[in-house]
Amino acid sequence: MRVVAFLIFESGTFREPADPRRPRGSVSFCPSTLDDIARQRSVPAINQIAVAAGLVAAAIVALLVSLAASSAASIFGIAAPLCGIAVGAYLAGKLAKNAGLYHGALVGVGYVIVEALGLAPAPFEPSGDSLVEGLWIIAGDALLLAVAAVAGWIAAPRATSSSSSGTGRAR
Repeated sequence: MRVVAFLIFESGTFREPADPRRPRGSVSFCPSTLDDIARQRSVPAINQIAVAAGLVAAAIVALLVSLAASSAASIFGIAAPLCGIAVGAYLAGKLAKNAGLYHGALVGVGYVIVEALGLAPAPFEPSGDSLVEGLWIIAGDALLLAVAAVAGWIAAPRATSSSSSGTGRAR
């Protein structure tokens, strides 16, 4: 979106504004510019089936990977939720057909809620100190949300070339 602002200079000196209702030193914008500024981008519609399917897939994959991994290897404890959330967010992005990053992030938010309820594995194991544990939970949830958003973004369809030269088309 391109925003162009034009200042309208009206007659009058700096000491005496052209319009006495406006304070000294004020500027005005072209009316069409104000329409562009006022128009906001709307939030895309949520495909609830895509988000639910992604959330279920994320929880199942994370549980399967954590069950299959050895408890002695802590790297699998971190990898299980990350793999699960990546698969679930990618699936949600593909099923939604648009706004993949948005749907992937919604799967991430849902997974964090499911994780808080104790129904899905967390990326980091709790420690004894409450401050350190709180920081690890925040860091783990931020990591999950970032992975979910990136996976959903990767799954989103890209715009095709609008070239009129015919290159890239099957002949």
